[in-house]
Amino acid sequence: MGLINLEPTLHAGEHVVWRRPAALSLSDRVVAGVLYLTTEAVLFMPNRFNRRRDIVSTRLARERIERVDTIAPVVALASSRNGGLRRRLRLCTSEETHVLVINHADHVAAELRDALYG
Repeated sequence: MGLINLEPTLHAGEHVVWRRPAALSLSDRVVAGVLYLTTEAVLFMPNRFNRRRDIVSTRLARERIERVDTIAPVVALASSRNGGLRRRLRLCTSEETHVLVINHADHVAAELRDALYG
């Protein structure tokens, strides 16, 4: 994909449906990368700079995702370092929740819900 962003490793027969620049929202910062929707999963791949900090990619199998929605950001002093005041995309499984800063989060959430739950 380029010098900064890496291509995801896909399973045999799996292909990318769409990709969007995104950042994984942590409590004190964001991790820049790319969000992928594939025929099997939703993937977040941090860019090369963040991978050096031992932040690994996240792979959520489509059937594990129970909820896709958006949430308002937490307004705090640290919010200037974790994506500002934009709405976040939230992906929930029964075990974990991932929050991402992404442009047009409401639109992306609707696209993911359509793709996952048809």
